[in-house]
Order: sequence, then C-alpha cells, then structure tokens
Amino acid sequence: MRAMRLAPSQLVVSLPEDLNHPIKIRAKHKVAGMLLLDRDHASRLDRGWNVPGVYILLDRPDAKGRWGAYVGKATNPGLRHRVLQQLKDRDHWYRALLIRYESNDDETLNSAEAGWLEGELYNCLESSRLVDLHNRSRPQDPTLTEDDEASLFDYLLPIESVLHFIGHTLTPRASDALDGDGPFTRRIESKAEPGSDKPKPYVSIFGYGPNPYLLQNPTMEEAMARFALILAGKRPISR
Repeated sequence: MRAMRLAPSQLVVSLPEDLNHPIKIRAKHKVAGMLLLDRDHASRLDRGWNVPGVYILLDRPDAKGRWGAYVGKATNPGLRHRVLQQLKDRDHWYRALLIRYESNDDETLNSAEAGWLEGELYNCLESSRLVDLHNRSRPQDPTLTEDDEASLFDYLLPIESVLHFIGHTLTPRASDALDGDGPFTRRIESKAEPGSDKPKPYVSIFGYGPNPYLLQNPTMEEAMARFALILAGKRPISR
C-alpha cells in the first residue's frame, strides 16, 4: 500500500525587487524548495542551484489553456548545469520550475529520490487533458520504500499549487463557468443600497470593479485569506 500525506500545501513566495531575478518559492513545511525561472534569465541562475533535483520546462499556454511541458531530473553536476544545457537543446520553453530539497544545506535529493519525483510528475502531467508532454518516453523511476515515498509526497501538492498559481492548470475550466468566475471570486446576489434602488458596487479583492461575481467591499484580511487558499491549491468559491 502506498503511503500518502495530504496536508495542505501552503507556499511562501519571495518576489525579487529586481525583476531580472527569478521568483523563489518554498513549501511552508520547508521540504520542497522551488525556483520559477524565466528562460531569458537562465544564464544568471545562482550556482547554489547546482544541486540534485527535478525540473519542468514550461511552454506558454494557448488560448484554450493547453500547454506543453518537459519533465527532467538532474543529479551530478546539478540543476543549474542541466537547465543551461536545455537552453541549447530545447527551444520550446519560456519558463522552468526547479525543485530541490530545502531543509538542510548539507542534504540533497539522491538519484533515486529525484528519479521517483521525475516519474510521479510525469504521471501527473500525462493524466491532464491540458498538458502535452515533450518527453519521448516515461522516466523510469526506481522503487522506494513506503517511508521514502511518504516523505517525497510532500513535494507533489506544492508543485501542483505553484503550477496552478502561475496559470498552468491541470484541469479544464468548466464549460458552464460564468464570466468573471475563478479562484478569486464567488457569486454574490446584488442588493440595493439603503434608501436606493441601485445595487451596491462589487469589486475584486484588489479594488477593481464593478462586477457582480467579485467580492463585495473586501477587507485586506479577506483578500489575504483568499490568496492563502489559492496558494494551498483550493478554490474559495461559494455558490
């Protein structure tokens, strides 16, 4: 029986002041460290990322939400070397998501662990109707103990949450979804202002509006709570 952990995957996103630097992302449980790297900035990748791990090369989503991807792993010399090599070998990707072990500077993923993650990410993307994989064949990941698999499952939910957060969703948008529907929105019935027959204005959590499907007069606390749910891979929508 495969061991699994399904705890919420809260993420910490560090936005750089210099837009020419990549976005650092880590899971709150401090296991999965991730880096979202633009192709144009790959040559500036810090040498600290020359460690074992896995990576996903991302194509831009098309108008229907479909996107291409390539899943790979790096062991020795590491992720930085492999991504720089992929600059020459593959021209389809515009971003790369790099994943490594984060908790202890003296520890890294070993070859078997990186191979297992590579295989599981391949399975996840292959099962999505929105993803076209560029891998010629499924990576052959080694068999791990249940305890090892249980610890590595902590990586999978944060990775899926990051993909969703950056617009690379794994599930198609519902055909009956309303305009303005999305993870930041919920349906609210319009109500009139006191002493007026005009409905109250509705605005997005960032203050845009009006839109009858967005939050009404949200507080900063409500906006941040909703944003936290997005990072945890949940859809905070009530009908």
